Amino acid sequence: IDRSQLIIRSAKDATVKQSFDLPPGFATSCRFIKWYRPPDAPGRSPRRGGTNSINSNALGSQRLLLADDARILVYDINKPLLYAEISGATGLTSLGNIKFGRTPDEVMVFSDFDFKLQIWSLPTKRAIEIKDPKSASPCYSYRPMSGHLALLARPAVHDILMIIAPHTHEVLETSALPTIDARGVKYSPDSNWIAIWDTSSAGCRVLILTADGQLFKTYALPHEELNLGVRCVQWSPDSDNLAIGDNEGRVTFLGKNTPMIDSPQETVWQEELGPSRARDYAKAKQSAISPSHETFRSAKDSNSGISLMEFNLDGSLIASKCNDTPSTLRIYSPRNGQPLAALIHHAPIRSIQWHEKLADLLLIQCAIRDPIIYVWKASWNSPKIFSLSMKPPFGQLRASWLASDDEGIRYMLGNSEQSAIGQFTLEGEEVSWRSHGAFREDLGPEDMFDEGHSLDLSPEKVPDDTVSDDTSCPGLSTQLGFTSTVEDTFLYRRQSEAVP
Repeated sequence: IDRSQLIIRSAKDATVKQSFDLPPGFATSCRFIKWYRPPDAPGRSPRRGGTNSINSNALGSQRLLLADDARILVYDINKPLLYAEISGATGLTSLGNIKFGRTPDEVMVFSDFDFKLQIWSLPTKRAIEIKDPKSASPCYSYRPMSGHLALLARPAVHDILMIIAPHTHEVLETSALPTIDARGVKYSPDSNWIAIWDTSSAGCRVLILTADGQLFKTYALPHEELNLGVRCVQWSPDSDNLAIGDNEGRVTFLGKNTPMIDSPQETVWQEELGPSRARDYAKAKQSAISPSHETFRSAKDSNSGISLMEFNLDGSLIASKCNDTPSTLRIYSPRNGQPLAALIHHAPIRSIQWHEKLADLLLIQCAIRDPIIYVWKASWNSPKIFSLSMKPPFGQLRASWLASDDEGIRYMLGNSEQSAIGQFTLEGEEVSWRSHGAFREDLGPEDMFDEGHSLDLSPEKVPDDTVSDDTSCPGLSTQLGFTSTVEDTFLYRRQSEAVP
């Protein structure tokens, strides 16, 4: 946003593709800018169990929404004027969160404090209202193969799971859940299963339900008498494994052909700061110390346990961060039980993003003010650190991958004041790129930009928009009976001091 205009630039060469005039005063009151992201964008692996018959209109759509507390504006960069406007969506309550739904013709509006959820249909200009949703995310999930919405709500003293039909938004099923306070829900990528995890006070409890919301199995981790509960879960892309991160720093796998993983013997890389403030990775000794959360007193998330956990494109690698050691990222293979690497940094890790085409390429961003990203690739001799030339003060920057081509791999760093694009080769050699001041300098709060993909500022990755009535639920991989546990703390480290 530049003064009273919304400007759309190309991520490849920074040229202006489209511009829109905004209503008077909207630029300073705008709180949200979010792109619609096609569920299976080019570069992602196809879903198993069906074809990716995403609607061609959705693939070609390049819509984004802007919102303040009073109205929601939807723009399509292929159209010269405002595409749609929603006014007074939340009534007397404030706007809590907003994002595109299953298709670019759906907008989900959460009121403040999650009093209600409205799902708007832009073609019909109508909305349905659902009271008492549990939270904006991750308490809902779309079914990849058919687009059904699974939503957690708590209208009374018990949690319920609602299955809502696509397009018509009719409530097809409402099931009471045997949970104390369900914290999240996720459909498996093959559309056959739903995972729901309970609050930490319930111990490590994960419910596995069929696609239509019927309870199939309740899984309790083996050491639940000593465990502090589930923090997050993640399905592998092939749906063969479910990774569970708990509040004690462990990652446990449910699924088939998942071996037990013993004490980690991964390669440890440690960030070093040279005399000229040049940063680089150096291979650390086994006695290297991973800083504890107490070292970083400014860290926002002081809770213990696994706070970041992401599978790569094909499910062959998984990366995780434990808040007990917030500057350390561990990468390992869930298929053969081999720990691959541990990366220790000088600052807590803010975000991680696997590349959407190169399965073994990972972008890491730490909570520092310098315009720097960290990149790990399995085929490199060592991880790399790349920096961009930007004008200080840098503010809080957000990093993300951009579309790449034969010229190299591109990434972007930016915020509401400035942005810059960097590029490097497959071998890890940095290629010069340019910076451009695409944003005004007095715009306002930085929280108007989502963390996540740049020029695709919404991090939510919903599945593809196919229409199918298939609700069959074949046997879950070996009945989800095999487990493996990974300690996400270094077994050979017992101290809690900062890296020198």
